[in-house]
Amino acid sequence: MAEASDASATTWPKVPDAWVNILARNAPPVLKRSQDELAKFEESIYDIPVRFVANVVESDPMMTVNLMLTMGRYQSSRPTEIENIEEALMMLGCGNFAKRALTLPTIDAVLVNRPEALLGALRCTARARRAAMLARTFARLRLDRNEGAAALAALLYEITDLLAWIYAPDKMLQFEQVVRENPRRKLALTRWMEFGFEWDELELKVLRRFKLPELIRLLIKPTDDAPLTAEMVRLAVEFSRRLANPRDVEGLQSGLRKVSVFLKVPVSVLVQELRLENSPIATMAAEDDKRQRSDSAA
Repeated sequence: MAEASDASATTWPKVPDAWVNILARNAPPVLKRSQDELAKFEESIYDIPVRFVANVVESDPMMTVNLMLTMGRYQSSRPTEIENIEEALMMLGCGNFAKRALTLPTIDAVLVNRPEALLGALRCTARARRAAMLARTFARLRLDRNEGAAALAALLYEITDLLAWIYAPDKMLQFEQVVRENPRRKLALTRWMEFGFEWDELELKVLRRFKLPELIRLLIKPTDDAPLTAEMVRLAVEFSRRLANPRDVEGLQSGLRKVSVFLKVPVSVLVQELRLENSPIATMAAEDDKRQRSDSAA
């Protein structure tokens, strides 16, 4: 059974290129639950429904990365530009991909002796899934034609963090502790102090190594000419992080207002669309609507 290899904090390299080789050296492990879902069709793997496999892939960032890597080998002469999971599965052969996915290592097995790190990886995965769902909802409300790409970008936004939880668990646990002890310090500064380089640079290199489509990379790491979809993806990821901490009502309210302004959609509509009617921020939505009606009447 594979286990995560780790090292003393003092021996970790302080250059992003070395970290790329640590984090992206192999096809990344997937969630055990993803394999369990695919195993339901193990005896008839070549009859597995494409939509079923697509749902499994879209719920697992590492399974998605494996699909992108496979597409990259399939299209070795040019960048992987397919942004539709079902289309990619049909090109590769859905049964072929599912069969190979059943042989991949799992995150659960790699971190079997690191329960705290496994929890960190699973939390990261849960945020990614939630961010992808939020991005789809935002895109629908905004009538954004890049809905599928936005959802994929949100799902893969934190893949570098997830890989670090898998391959550098001790370092990530140490980093998480420093963040808790310094909650007012900017996260980017803490990363630089703990890792010795700009995390953004590492993320860009990881995205290239995994052959992600150009549009997906652009939505995750936008340039000046990136579409507004990139800002929508960032808001989805940010709000997903806020939802992971429901006690921070003020943060949730602030995040929801930012989304409301960007999408030009009333907060009360967002509360309904995101099924937050029973959350503390539902009260805020009612108050905002009342204030807006008063302003309009005046």
